[in-house]
Amino acid sequence: MSYPSLEQYNEAFQHPQLALTDAKLKGGSVSTTGLGLPLALCGGFALTYTIKAGPKKFAVRCFHKKSNSLEQRYSAISRKIGTLRSPYFLDFQFQPQGVKVAGKAYPIVKMAWATGATLGEFMDRSYRNSRELQQLATSLRSLSKYLTSQNVAHGDIQPGNVMVANAGGAIQLIDYDGMYVEDLRSLGSAELGHRNFQHPRRSANTWDPTIDRFSFIAIDLALRALQAHPDLWARTHSDGDSILFKANDFADPTSSSVFAELFTRPTIAEDAKNFAAICRAPYEKIPSLEDFLSKKNIPQSQIIVGTPKPSGPARYLSAFPVLNATDYAACLAAVGEKVELIGQIVEVKEDKTRRGKPYVFINFGPWKGNIAKVSIWSEGLEVLGQKPDASWVGKWISVTGLMEPPYVSKKYKYSHLSISVTQGNQFHQISNQEAKFRLAGSSTRSVPSTASPDNKKILDNIKGVTAPSSVQASRPTRIATPVSSNAAILQNMKGSQQAPVKQTTASTGYTPAHATSSKSSSSWCFIASQVYGPDAWETNVLRQWRDDKLLPTAVGRAFVTFYYQVSPPFARLLGRSQLLERLSRIVLDRIVSAVRK
Repeated sequence: MSYPSLEQYNEAFQHPQLALTDAKLKGGSVSTTGLGLPLALCGGFALTYTIKAGPKKFAVRCFHKKSNSLEQRYSAISRKIGTLRSPYFLDFQFQPQGVKVAGKAYPIVKMAWATGATLGEFMDRSYRNSRELQQLATSLRSLSKYLTSQNVAHGDIQPGNVMVANAGGAIQLIDYDGMYVEDLRSLGSAELGHRNFQHPRRSANTWDPTIDRFSFIAIDLALRALQAHPDLWARTHSDGDSILFKANDFADPTSSSVFAELFTRPTIAEDAKNFAAICRAPYEKIPSLEDFLSKKNIPQSQIIVGTPKPSGPARYLSAFPVLNATDYAACLAAVGEKVELIGQIVEVKEDKTRRGKPYVFINFGPWKGNIAKVSIWSEGLEVLGQKPDASWVGKWISVTGLMEPPYVSKKYKYSHLSISVTQGNQFHQISNQEAKFRLAGSSTRSVPSTASPDNKKILDNIKGVTAPSSVQASRPTRIATPVSSNAAILQNMKGSQQAPVKQTTASTGYTPAHATSSKSSSSWCFIASQVYGPDAWETNVLRQWRDDKLLPTAVGRAFVTFYYQVSPPFARLLGRSQLLERLSRIVLDRIVSAVRK
């Protein structure tokens, strides 16, 4: 099934009494932005709208990305959670025909509203409070034990999916898209989770009750480190999407400044070294949180920090697509996607809406033009510790959130794309150097699919053939501006620049509906990703070799094209044969060794 776009859902949710089939939801009011449009939050496969119906509040999740066996998954998860009757999980209903968009019915998940703050919000507020951090660590350890005892796993333990209340003494899980229950074993993984909380070698084949182990260990270690050393929060640029560690640290602990810092702190040094060893080890060697705390079953690995090592990730391993805020076209193509937007502030505008509510716009270009910006409406201002003002002009910031459809002014002839801030930890200032690093070229993971990739589609992408688009297949195409000539070559080989769809809006060239996006360049290392994992340092070495050595030459490009022809079916075989995977690892190890020399 193809799902509606953000724009189509927004249009439908302006009239919930007509669009929704649930009796309670139909009579409710939808949370809106300062412009009066439905406020959507993005996470995983779904857009989430907030509806208040009488004294109750609900989260309504609407799917905008294809997910393997969606109804089967949610039916099995619903049955399991129903039998558990656990306070760790929220009541929810999967409604196969819950919303009508353009006359067609689509599924929704109606979920009770969780109390408290997200883990990200809690950490941003309480990282200096050692007592609350201790309570939270205890709560998470209890959750880990409980999930293990029930033979289930959440699949994406991270700040946006854990709700915290009672000063860390109570927690709940939300977003069950990637949850593992025994009845779903045959379907395989629906997602890989937030990469800032996942082992670099986690792949689509890792699908069992142990998939939360790494996340729990990473968060537990970070909480204990912050209890003793709260200064680490600022020193590691922690935010709503990372707690001390980021994916780059996991991919190569030996060149990580975070691990180097932890190794110098006596209270946490030994556990930090053990965690670094886990990051370097094969995925199946990850111990349980209990074993990690007891220093049992720790993989053996020599960790030497600070030595020159070309195998480390040469690019920013982002949890979301990274966009340059001055690249309007790239931002426009990402409408409906959760992204990380990086830019230097040009203007900060403070004003009030027609209803007298204050707001702040952070502009990355002159307002009389086609620009991207950050919108902070009155609700967002209430949760900010510091309100942006004119003193912020010239500073660099990183903001994470849903890229909203453009607001077009025919009178002043401008078009503004926007990310709305609803949580204080969505954005933070970064240095000029850090901004350049993140914009220089980032690597993002695609959500895996358990369906076998079709050879013809892969070859068509390489040759530049695009599939016809439809109104319902409306997820925006993610088009990143090439950061080098090699990146442009690679995009051309894969046909990632798709043909425009008919009917644009105003003078901006905005297209409400797009064909499904192709995978990012970093995802196309089929065999290496299968053998090592998509974020492993070995895979990054081979990607860098491809970009730096192969693509600049005609012979190299021919080899890469051939590789894309033969590797998808071969990668599938590796998933079925341990012997073939071991032999492939031997060959790849030799290639990696030669490339590093």
